[in-house]
This record gives sequence, structure tokens and C-alpha cells, in this order.
Amino acid sequence: MDLVLLLGATPYFCFVVIIISGLLFRQKLSNEYDQDLPFVSVVIAARNEEKNIANLLDDLITQTIDKNNFEVIISNDRSEDETGKIINEYSRKYEFIKYIQITKKKDMASKKYALEQAIKDSKGEIILATDADCRVSKNWAISMANLVNKTNKVVIGYSKIKSKTTLINEIQKIDFLGIMASNGGLLTNGIICSGSGQNLAYKKEDFFRIGGFEPVKDKESGDDMYIVQAISKLKGAVFNYDENSFVSTSPKKTILGYINQRIRWSSNSKLTLFTSPLFFCFLVSAFIANINILISLIISLRITSILFFIKLLLEAIDATIEGMRESGKSKPIFLKMSPDEKNSTIEDIIDVSLSKKLDAIIVSNTTIERPKSLKNNYKYENN
Repeated sequence: MDLVLLLGATPYFCFVVIIISGLLFRQKLSNEYDQDLPFVSVVIAARNEEKNIANLLDDLITQTIDKNNFEVIISNDRSEDETGKIINEYSRKYEFIKYIQITKKKDMASKKYALEQAIKDSKGEIILATDADCRVSKNWAISMANLVNKTNKVVIGYSKIKSKTTLINEIQKIDFLGIMASNGGLLTNGIICSGSGQNLAYKKEDFFRIGGFEPVKDKESGDDMYIVQAISKLKGAVFNYDENSFVSTSPKKTILGYINQRIRWSSNSKLTLFTSPLFFCFLVSAFIANINILISLIISLRITSILFFIKLLLEAIDATIEGMRESGKSKPIFLKMSPDEKNSTIEDIIDVSLSKKLDAIIVSNTTIERPKSLKNNYKYENN
């Protein structure tokens, strides 16, 4: 039984190793931005966001992107507070901010309908999406738009939880870190995963090529996962590791709100069975690994310790790597090699190092074999 439990968790551990390798050997992006871009539209669905929407709009009016080639469209989805009034004030002051009022609930999930109306009303060739309770840096729009323009793929951006010193906040920060690390690491290795509607970018034409939100109009959530999965099947996807593209979002205030959010997200996982089978296998493997740990608590404390240690170790490495990426404290990766390798071996090592984007190769003074004149008799090296 012990062996069965260990084998049951093995697929998940393999996926975590894949994620770690993807984070370590990710493609490095240039921080130089091209201002010569197609028209860019930011779309936002807002409902009862009077406490947050002004902060986001303040961030958007300071964007470094060319404002003559840029617009922000906010769909006010039947808000019952001052959200509409705040948006209207900004739209009067800034020409590139547009206000759409949603008055009736249509035959589509409310957020999807609000977003689709904003996209239909947009002038942009490139669509950027975020949520009304998010904060963005001044280079967010130009970073995301540049990557869409260069790759012609759907771009998944990094999202993090705003810092607050509470237990529920710290739990969500770690959870979000794991989700983003999984997205980035898997995607680097060619496994199309998910994304967050807090930070996405794609071509407007691709949105309508997949039928807009019509194929998933009855589902209350999952608009972000659907867009990533559907557009990536057409053109592929890429993760934006540029720190300027990072978005911060507000945490859920209560444990119950946090759990309900995760249940809502999990309800869309079955969609990936057909759109991204490998990602579906990752989700299933994670579920089985956690179930095995729970079963082992009853059957074998020794196996519980082994499974939990392996899971904790791999996820800690995963989170540490991604945490360093987030904080800008990423460590350079060097390869140390001996000076007496064959020329053909040296060439192979250099080729692999360049392809994996290592930061440097160090040729040490440690040889594979020591000359006899340097051998130490006290260590019996002459024997």
C-alpha cells in the first residue's frame, strides 16, 4: 500500500520538476519597448467597485504608452454604488477613457457580457484585460502590448496579491504565487495552462475568431481560462516575465470568500480536458497527490512524512524561484566546467548553455585528472 501511495503522487512531483525547470530556463525578455504599436484598448468590467476603480484609473492615466494610440473602456455592470459616477468623471476629463453603462442582464453571464460589449466597442487591434480592483505599473500597457505584437500570441501576465499583514492574506499570497509559477513554468515547457483575467492580452481579431464568449456564455466564471485555452490553440501562448507587466490585486477578506473563489475556479477545470489535456493531467495529479497524503495520514504516518516532505520541498523550491523573479532578486545561473575537456565536449556545453539562457560559463582550475606532478602523496593520489 505504501508503494501505491508513493506512485500515486509521483506524476504530480514530476510536473513540479517540469515547472521548476521552466522557471529556471525561461526566455529572458528585453525591457526596451517599441512605441510604434497598433491601437491598444484596455477593457474592464466593473460592478460595485467604488473603493477601487479610481486607483486603477489613476494608474491607467499615467501609462507611458502613446495616448493617441490608446484607450480605456470600462463597462459599468449595473453597479448600485458610486462606481458609475466615478467612471463618468474620469471619462469627461480624459478623452481616451470611455464609459459603457450596462442596464440589463442579457442571455450571458454578467461579467462576460460586460467585457464583450467593451471589446465590441473598442478601436484597438490589441486588447488588454484587467479587473477593477487591480493596480498596474506605468509600463504595464506597453509591456503587455509589445509582447502581443512581437509574438502574435495570447499573453498571460503575472498577478500577485497586495501586501497586508493578515493570515488570510498571507495564505492567498502563497497560493497565488504557486498558481502563477505553475502557469509560467508549464508554459515555458510548452504545456498550455490557464491565466488570470486580471492580466491578459490578445489580438481583438482572435477574440472574435473563437466566437467571443458565446461558447461559454452560461458559465459565471472562467472567461480568462477560456480565452487562454481557445486562442492558444490557434496561435499559442506566452508568459510575460517582465516585472513592469505585473499586476497586483486585492485579496479576499474572509476564509469563506477565499474558499468560494477557489471552488468557482475549480469548476472550470474540466474544460481543459479537451483544450489542454496535459494541463488537465497536471490538475488531476495535484488532486491525487493531496488525496494520497490524506489517505496516508490514516494508513501510514511514515508515508505521510515522505509524501509531505517531497511535496513541501518541491513547492518551496518552486515558490522561491518565482518569488525571486517577482521581487527582482533573481539569481544568475552559472555553469562551472573543467579546462581539460575535449574541444567537441566544450562546444556541446556552450551550445546547450546558450540555448538554456544561462548567464555565464566559468572555466575553473579544477581539472578532470591531475598531472602526476601535482598529485598529493598524503591523499594517496599516486596509488
